[in-house]
Formats: sequence, C-alpha cells, structure tokens
Amino acid sequence: MEDRTTLGLKLVLTLAALTLCTWARPAAADFNATVIMTVNMRAGPSTAYPIVAILGTGTYVQVFGCEEGYGWCDVQTGANRGWVAAEYLQTPGPSGPAVVADSGVLLAVPIVVFSFGTYWDNYYRARPWYGHRPYYYDYWRRYPHGRPPPPPAYRPPGYRPPPPPGYRPPGNTRPPGGGNRPPPPTGGGGSRPPGGGTGPGGGPPSGGKPPGGPNTRPAPPPGQPQQQPQAR
Repeated sequence: MEDRTTLGLKLVLTLAALTLCTWARPAAADFNATVIMTVNMRAGPSTAYPIVAILGTGTYVQVFGCEEGYGWCDVQTGANRGWVAAEYLQTPGPSGPAVVADSGVLLAVPIVVFSFGTYWDNYYRARPWYGHRPYYYDYWRRYPHGRPPPPPAYRPPGYRPPPPPGYRPPGNTRPPGGGNRPPPPTGGGGSRPPGGGTGPGGGPPSGGKPPGGPNTRPAPPPGQPQQQPQAR
C-alpha cells in the first residue's frame, strides 16, 4: 500500500497533465486568433502580393498555420482566405494572450508551406488580380518565402562622398586663399631694399673695389710725402 506522500505526488502530476492537455492544441489543428491592429490580408506571404481584404482591429480569424519562422500565417475570416503577418495576430497562451510571431513554438502553431499554384487556383479565380497570375507566379518562383533583401544603395560611377566640414587632405600645408606669396616691395630689385650697393648688373660696382684700378691707393694727406710703391 502506497503512503500518502506518493499518492499526493501522483495526484499533482495527473492534474498538471490534464491542465496541459486541456490548453495545448494538436500540431495539425487550426485555431483562432485576434487581429491586434488594422492589417492587410495578402494573396501570399509577402507585401508584394495583392491585397485580399483589410482586417480591422479585433477581427477574429481562423489560423491554419504559419510559414517556418512565423513571419506570415495562412488565415481565413468569412469568405476571405489569405496571409497575414504573424506580428498582428494574438491568441491565448499558457500565461495569457501571446503574439504568434513571438510565441509560435510555445503555441504549437503548425508549419505550412505556401504553394502558389494550388492556393491561387482554389481561392482567387474570381479575383481581379488572377489575370496577372503569371507575373506573381514568377515572383513566387524566385522568392518563395517572401520579399527579397533590399538592394544596396545606388552610387554613380566615380562617386565619392563629400568630405566632412573642415577636412584637409594629407600634405596640404598651404594657407587658405591659394598660398600666394605677398608682392615684393615697391621700388626695389627683388626683395632687397633700394640703395643696397648693387650695380647695374645686380652686384657691387667694379667687383667691390674702389674706383681707379686694382693698385690705386688713397692720396696722402696734405703735407705728408708720398710713398713709393713696393714691388711684390
């Protein structure tokens, strides 16, 4: 005969299992959800597909499943069948209302695959956009899981972004204004002041020697006898 502790533990485990079975839904079964914000129902799991209907806040939908990753869900409300972004769908969870996009695994949401041909032929033959079926089929064939990644920003050939304010390229030491030198002073030859002892050719007159020849000596003062030059 089992003691009371063992019986109590079995009773707790049994109640927990019953509670879980009551809440949890089979993986293959559909369930209901509520739209938490006005959203477009699309003819495929991408904003590139036509709009089937506009669902207002609080609309109840039947959810048949979501694509892998829980980005888009296959739903129906009234006569409209289409795809809604899972972030706009809310359903009861074990701890209260839960958004399908964030709690798909916890909610045991079934995973479904969007098959363009079968889906459109079953639900959209009478829709005006069905005549553009080849165009959307080609889109689905290239991007079966929704919109492709955005392309990189276009830049024309040879484009260079503008430099930041105050930027100077390396090695540029010239002052603003082109680095022009100041003009030479007026009235002189070059930068030398006037009267700097320059001759007509720019050097000192007569090679820097006094006038009168290379052996010219200054005249003696009055009253002093003149010395004879010595031979070298």
